[in-house]
Amino acid sequence: MHLLFLLLLTDAATAQDYLEQMKRYDLSQVINPDSISDDSRVKIERGDPHGYIGDNYQRFQIHFASFKKSRNNPLVYDVKGKTKVNGNVCTFTGSIEITVAEYEDSLEGFMDPGYKGISIVSDVKLYEDKMQSGSGIIKGTLVTDAIFNDKTKPEYNSLMLMSDSYRNNQFTGTWTSYKTGRSKKCNWGDYRIPDSTNLDWGAGEFMVNEKYRGNGWESYYDAYCCDPGLPKTNAARKKESEEWWK
Repeated sequence: MHLLFLLLLTDAATAQDYLEQMKRYDLSQVINPDSISDDSRVKIERGDPHGYIGDNYQRFQIHFASFKKSRNNPLVYDVKGKTKVNGNVCTFTGSIEITVAEYEDSLEGFMDPGYKGISIVSDVKLYEDKMQSGSGIIKGTLVTDAIFNDKTKPEYNSLMLMSDSYRNNQFTGTWTSYKTGRSKKCNWGDYRIPDSTNLDWGAGEFMVNEKYRGNGWESYYDAYCCDPGLPKTNAARKKESEEWWK
């Protein structure tokens, strides 16, 4: 019993040490990178995460236009951006606060010697503009996987990017309407979405179940389900590449 207590204390101290280390760095490009490296270390554009809102898996899109480390708290990042649901666009401001940074050994055999996997857990609070239609508050938890060797700054963990089950930046939370006070599930993530079994029917990549195609996923479905040479596919991919937040 005494040994177990010592082990728990050691684990807690190690987690606290990692959290303290995270204060030294600007993790903007870890939590919200513009580009990442594939398995060949080639830089590729990350793109915005996939997301949904509500039990019917209505498509939810989010874009962070500004992601800056707070001057008041080294574990807080002040953010701005826009969300889009069913054609309705809202601006938001808010914060992402790192609350946990702990050792993660799931990819230990795939990393260079000396590197460690770090799981960064953040508390997310985003406030959409009250003056805009269909606006509300988004709150939840974001889990970001990073790699770190104590000598260089942490990096977004894109190891195994080409694997079927790859995912990162997994957010689980709720959106609560200012007007009605009612809440809906709101989840998003890089390459996969947490708790999306019925929506995501993809094997090698995220793919929308045709059942939910009409819930804001039309262009995404048409862009990636079909033959790239079809006119409909080309038009859908063009629409998917539009910068809707501008």
